Amino acid sequence: MRLRVPRWSAPAWGAIGIAVVFVALSAWWLSIDRGVPYNDAALHLFVAFRFHDLLELGRVGSVFDFPSYYPPLTYLLGAAATFVAGVHVAVPILAQNLVYVPLLALACYRVGRMAAGPVCGLLAVAFALGCPLIIEQFHVFMLDMPQATFVALTVWLVLASDRFARVGLAGLAGLALGLGTASKELAPIYLLGLVACVLARGGWRNWRGLLAFGGVALAIGAPWYVHEAMLGDLGRLWRAAGPATVRPLARPPLVSLDNLLWYLWATLDGLLFAPLFALASVGVGAAVARVLRGARDGVTLELLCGLGGAWLGLLIMPHKDLRYTISLIVFLAVLGTAWIVRLAPRRRTIAVAFLSAAIVAAQLGATFGVGGETSRRLPGERDAPAGEGVPPRDTVIVYENHDFLVSGPHRSPDVLAFLRALRREGVLEVGFVDMVDSFDKHFEEIGLWDLSRVAGLQVEEPEHIVSPGPSQAIAIRTHPSGATGPPCLWLSDGSGVWLQIGGPPGSPPRYGCPRSE
Repeated sequence: MRLRVPRWSAPAWGAIGIAVVFVALSAWWLSIDRGVPYNDAALHLFVAFRFHDLLELGRVGSVFDFPSYYPPLTYLLGAAATFVAGVHVAVPILAQNLVYVPLLALACYRVGRMAAGPVCGLLAVAFALGCPLIIEQFHVFMLDMPQATFVALTVWLVLASDRFARVGLAGLAGLALGLGTASKELAPIYLLGLVACVLARGGWRNWRGLLAFGGVALAIGAPWYVHEAMLGDLGRLWRAAGPATVRPLARPPLVSLDNLLWYLWATLDGLLFAPLFALASVGVGAAVARVLRGARDGVTLELLCGLGGAWLGLLIMPHKDLRYTISLIVFLAVLGTAWIVRLAPRRRTIAVAFLSAAIVAAQLGATFGVGGETSRRLPGERDAPAGEGVPPRDTVIVYENHDFLVSGPHRSPDVLAFLRALRREGVLEVGFVDMVDSFDKHFEEIGLWDLSRVAGLQVEEPEHIVSPGPSQAIAIRTHPSGATGPPCLWLSDGSGVWLQIGGPPGSPPRYGCPRSE
C-alpha cells in the first residue's frame, strides 16, 4: 500500500504547519498550567461538566432545559470530549483547539486565496493565529472562538457560492451560520454587511441559493431559541446585559465619541496590539483605495462591507465587550495581509518579517508569559478598574504578557493535586471559605467547583458542614495573620489555604493537610 501525499501548494502546507504548531503550543500550555479556572471560563467548564453528567444519565432533554444564557453547541462539544478523554479541565479546551483551529485556518486560507492568492492565504492564517487575544482564548473554554470560527467559515462559503448561485455551497454556508448561532447569539451580526453586499451585487437574483442559505441556517440555529421562547426565558441574556449589571464604560451612549471609538481601542489594545493593528490598518486603507480606484474584481469590496457592517452592528449593541472583536478576525486577517503580497519583493520581505516578529512576540506573551505576572486588575477580571471586558484606553499597547483571562501557565500552587489528595484520604465533600476576595482569579468558587468535580469531590456550602466528619473538609483562604500554623497551600498573592478536616465521630474538627503522593 502506498501513502499518497496530497498535491497541495507550499502555502497550503505552510498554513497546515502553522495550525499544527499552534495546537501543539496550546497542548503544552494546558499540560503545564495548574491555575484555578476563573470567571466565564470557569462557568462554561462547569456547564460542560454538567452536560456530561446529564448525558451519562441519559437525560438528553435536560441539556436543552438547562438554565443557560447561551446555546448548547459548545457545551456539547466539551461534554463529548470528556466521554472520550475523561473529566478534566484541559479536555474540553483541547477539544476546541483540535476542532476550531483547523477550521479557522481553513477559512482564513481560502478567503485569503480568493483575495490575493495562496501566499495571502498563508499570511492570513499566520495573522489570525498570531493575535494575542485569540492565543489566550484557545487556552480557556470560552464561546467566542467557536463563534468566530463559524463566522469565518460562513464568510468563505458565502463568497465561494458565487453570490448564492451555487446552491450546495450556499446551503453549507447556511450550515456554518446555523452552527455559529447555536454556539453564541451574536454570530449573525458579523455577517450582515457581507450578505448585504453580496445581495446588492446580484445575489438577490439567485433565490434558490439564498433560500438554501437562510433555510439551513434557521433549521440548525433556531431550535434552541424557539425552545427558550416557549419557556419564556429568551430575555435572560438581555436582562443580564442591562444597566444594573454592566459598568458605564461598557455601555457608552449610542451617539457619542466614546461609542464610536470603543471598538477601535478594543481592537488595538485587546485583539491585535499595535504591530498587528498597524498591518490591519494599512490593509484596510489599501483595500479602500483599490475600490475607490474602480477595482471590482476579487472579494475586496465584500470583505470591506463585511468588516464595516460587523463593526456598525457592534457599535449599535448597547453592551460592549473586548471579546466581541474576535469574530472580526477573518476580515482583519485577510485585509491585513492581502496588501503585503502586492508589494515589491524587498518591501514584501520587510513586511513579512514584521508580521513574523509580531506573531512571535504575541506567543511569547500569551503562551509563555515572558515578562512576569502582573498584579493589576485586567479587563477579563471581575472588578477591573474600568469594568469587566473594557479595554485599556488612551494608550497604545505594543507588547503585553497578559491580555484578558490567562497568560503564561501557572505551575504552582497545584490546587487540583491538593483536592485529589483529599479524595485519597477519604474526603467526599468539601466546602470553601474565602476570607480575602470571593471573586478573584486565585481562589474563585466556580473554578474550585470545576477542580473538585475533576477530583471526584462533592462541593457543599460551608454552612452545611457544621461539624466536619471523617468524609468532610472545609478549605479556608485567609491572610497569614488570620490563622495559626503553616497553610496547606500558598497562593501567588501571598494568601494561604488552611484545611479544617474532621476526625473520628464525636471529636472536634482539626486543622491539617492531606498527605501528598
